[in-house]
Amino acid sequence: MTERSLAVLILLNLILLAGLVVLMSSPEPAVAQFGASNQYLMISGAVTGRSNQDCVYIIDLQTSQMVATVFNSSNEKIEYIASTNISQDAARSVSRKR
Repeated sequence: MTERSLAVLILLNLILLAGLVVLMSSPEPAVAQFGASNQYLMISGAVTGRSNQDCVYIIDLQTSQMVATVFNSSNEKIEYIASTNISQDAARSVSRKR
């Protein structure tokens, strides 16, 4: 192997290494939503009176619609519990207190 071919290989490796560093230093941001206009919030919690089940509340932040689902670990299925509009529920709660 000549000195020239060794120098070319070293230069090529340095260029490839620099390209790898540039790609790895600026990762793509994670996108967890299915579109820019949809914003959801998910909250998990234990359910009182139900063993082997945890509840997940999914809230659409634009429409204030909330859906409660339960993961039943005994049969490994997600079960729909209920749906409600948080804004309307809050307005009713305030009007009752007056």
